[in-house]
Amino acid sequence: MLRWYKMVENMKCYLRCVRSSHDDVFLPDKVPVFIGRTKELQITDRTCSRNQLQLTANYSKRYVLVKRLGANPSHIDGMDIPHKQSCQLKSNQTLYVVEMKFPHDIVFIGSDNERDATPKSETAGNDSEKIRTFDDTNESSKCLSINQSKRTLLQGKLSEKGECKKSRLETEEHKSNNDDASDSPYAFDSPATGSNVSLSMSSTSFPMKGHWSQGLKASMTDPKSIIFQDDLIVVIKDKYPKARIHWLVLPLEEISHAGQLKPNHVNLLKHMLKVAKSLAKDSNKKKKYTFRYGYHAVASMSQLHMHVISQDFSSSSLKTKKHWNSFTTDYFVDAETYVIELRNNGRIEDRKAFTKFLKEPLRCHKCNASQKNMPTLKTHIEKCET
Repeated sequence: MLRWYKMVENMKCYLRCVRSSHDDVFLPDKVPVFIGRTKELQITDRTCSRNQLQLTANYSKRYVLVKRLGANPSHIDGMDIPHKQSCQLKSNQTLYVVEMKFPHDIVFIGSDNERDATPKSETAGNDSEKIRTFDDTNESSKCLSINQSKRTLLQGKLSEKGECKKSRLETEEHKSNNDDASDSPYAFDSPATGSNVSLSMSSTSFPMKGHWSQGLKASMTDPKSIIFQDDLIVVIKDKYPKARIHWLVLPLEEISHAGQLKPNHVNLLKHMLKVAKSLAKDSNKKKKYTFRYGYHAVASMSQLHMHVISQDFSSSSLKTKKHWNSFTTDYFVDAETYVIELRNNGRIEDRKAFTKFLKEPLRCHKCNASQKNMPTLKTHIEKCET
């Protein structure tokens, strides 16, 4: 125990620019630090807020809690950080300050797994900026500007009073995430509100546990979930199926989202679709189903995945309008479209604007008749002969 305390006491954490465009930024233990459009980070892009992110290092657990305050998206390894919510950033992950730009990572120095014991700079900034108060969990907690964090490092006088109450912070953040999960356009396949899931957004190695958005990577190695696997792909059962048959086809290659696809992935996408159609054909030997094959315009889960879904939509997991519209509007992009785009353009089109389709009125996917709510929609579908 004494050794553990000494290790934490001697530890330091830095935010480091991947492109070495500025000095390392010191992150004190459990003291929030604002970063954004500042001269210290040399970010002048107007899409980035001055206080785009709030970073709170946790030395004992070796991660940084990243809370997005700015209006425009920030990402960890390609996954969006929901507005006013927090995700964990670990030393083997990359933080993009705004819109997949300005990549940074974190370095813990003095720990057992330290990788670089020399920060690029430990010179103090000017003292003109003052500690600001950020109202988060209905209590005032001290937050530092970048210059303040540098001065704190040099003075070596980080006060015990400046440490946030870790358990309260994590409890409040956990509650916030669970309360908002079902309302997020990125949470189609998330656990039900209030379920017992961790906030941790873990590394991208297999298997993956923690934040619900990383759950696919654990299922990819779960024998109970797998229905097919070869040298290139794996097909698994959707954990929260939205129809009688709902599978996910995933590449074994680590591809977080469609934006990472390159021209040399065309054959991979074709193979994914070919296998999906073959499995669907086999399933129709017992009972006839109509299938669609495609991708969500903005994927909710980390690791590229293609949906194979029967059009009966008979499932207790199909609960909300967002669930429905994510499979029955233009938000659901046909798998052939991805193949054509990648072959012709060398990339997949950015479809973030397609989230507007999630708010469209409920309509039957067979006859296009308007429906009042999900119960009436499900009743209508069972009787619809169109």
